[in-house]
This record gives sequence, C-alpha cells and structure tokens, in this order.
Amino acid sequence: MDQDGGFDRLDTLLAQAHRRLGTLVYDSVMGQGGPPEPVDPDRALGLLLAAAHRQTRDAVVRRTARQLKEDVIRRKRAAPGVAARSGGTLMRRPATIRLKYREQALRIAHAYWPRDLDELIRHALEEIQELIVHLEAESLPVGLPAILTRVSEDMGQVLTLPKSSQLSPAPAGYDYLEAVEQQLAVRAARLVAEARNSRVLLDTELIPHLSDGGVSWLGALEVAQDLADDLDLAHREALSLLSAVASVKEAGTDFRAADLHTVDLTGLLLVGIRWDGETIWPPAWEERILRASSATDDDLGGLVVGPQPHDSTVGADA
Repeated sequence: MDQDGGFDRLDTLLAQAHRRLGTLVYDSVMGQGGPPEPVDPDRALGLLLAAAHRQTRDAVVRRTARQLKEDVIRRKRAAPGVAARSGGTLMRRPATIRLKYREQALRIAHAYWPRDLDELIRHALEEIQELIVHLEAESLPVGLPAILTRVSEDMGQVLTLPKSSQLSPAPAGYDYLEAVEQQLAVRAARLVAEARNSRVLLDTELIPHLSDGGVSWLGALEVAQDLADDLDLAHREALSLLSAVASVKEAGTDFRAADLHTVDLTGLLLVGIRWDGETIWPPAWEERILRASSATDDDLGGLVVGPQPHDSTVGADA
C-alpha cells in the first residue's frame, strides 16, 4: 500500500473512532438526564488539569507505598550470607553493641513509630481528595464536619511524635543509641513539619471557606488542592520515617554470621533475633538458644529465637 493509501486508511479509522466516541458520549449524556449546563471553557480546562494532577499523584503515592512495603518484606526474607543487607550504617556497627543495646534501640523505634502513620496520612489524603471531587462539582460530601475533624485529629496524632531527646550516657553504646535516635529524629521532624503545615491550612483556611454562609467554591477548591499537596508531602515523609524504623529493627534483629561469643546474654532481649549456622554464641548459651529457636517461615535456612523454654535463664520478653 502506498503512502497516500496509508493516510487515507488512517483517516478512515480516525473518522470511525470519532463517530463511535460521539455515539458513546451522546448515549451517556442522555442516559443521565440530558445535556449538562454549559461550563466556562477555562473552568472546564482547569478542572480537567486538576483531575489529571490528582490521579497522577494518587498513582505515585500508591506506587511509592507499594515499593516500600515490598522492600521491607524483601529485607525480612533476605537469604543468609547476602551482602546487600539494607540496615545502612547501623548494620555496620559491631554486632555485640547492636545486641547489647537492642532493647533500648527498639524502644526508641517504637516511640517514633507508635502506629502505621503512613496509613493514617494516606487515609486523610483520600478524604481530602474525595472532598476535591465534590468541590469540582460544586457540592459538599455528607458528613463534612466529621470528615474535617477526623483529618485534623489525624494530623494531631502525627504532631505528638517525640523530638530528639538527650540519652543517658552508656559506655561504648551511647554513640550507637545516639545514631539510632538521630536517624529517626531527623525524619520525624520533617514529617511533623509537613503535618503541622497541613493542619494549619485545614484549620485556618479550608474550614473557614466551607463554614461561611455562602461557600466560595473556587477558593475552597484551591485550598483543598493545596492541602492535598501538603498531605502528599507528609505521606512521603512518613514513608521515609518508616524506612528508617525498619532499618533500626533490622539492625536489632539480623545477627546472621555474627560473632557474639563475648556477649553476656543474661537479661538481654533475645526473642525475634535471626541467626544462622555462622552465628557464634557464647558456649554456655548455644544449647539454650538452639532449643528456643525455630526455622524461619521463608524456608531459607535461617533460625529465629522464640519464647524461651520454661527452664531457660534467657531473659526475653516479647
């Protein structure tokens, strides 16, 4: 087929597609009660661009969250001997220090991640995105006051995250706990800042726009879109903090191929520790650790310390 014939065929296909699309649009419009009221072209374009921006952001948020969750799962299932463990600088600290101050480090991690903050912020973002859809249609969702209160309270929970504290000096382990605290505090501070910005925007601008006798649809829509952007940033910071918390937990859990023969295990938290055939325990503890351990559920040959036998002296509260 020559070039002109190819263009003719393409024109024919495009014309057919145009007719079919027109039929579908007409049927859809008439099925919803007839043509809608005319909309200003500039406003229609603005709404279209806003919708495209929102959908793109939603896709990025879901993809980022999914990738992080998969990364955390991959860490847990890493095969013994894999060099690319992802605990970062904390995993390079001596195993004896990581074990000795494991319980304190995990306690710090829990303080900075008391609940699934990423899910909390994601839900708040979804609430505001739903509000944006209503505002674009110049309507308000049912139960709007409860929605706004819930979003404000969720951001309030984020604001309760701790600030960096002064740790009590601990010989040889103080710098490790300080590194743990610093790694979490920096990310938590960024998250709190974004949550505070979101809450201020909600309480001082969006709620007043929606509480007036006559709602300013355009003004409320612009503020809601800004709030959604702020919540998106807060969600990203929450994912960053979650990654740091996972690194702390990994450094306090993964002791495969570690030399621990000089550590006094009396009173240490051992439940949940992952080890393998290359891990060296103090001779007096080898049998106890083995009896308290079981194979991991990923079938990669590693072992994990469980609740201790009743006649064991290993101190380990779950």
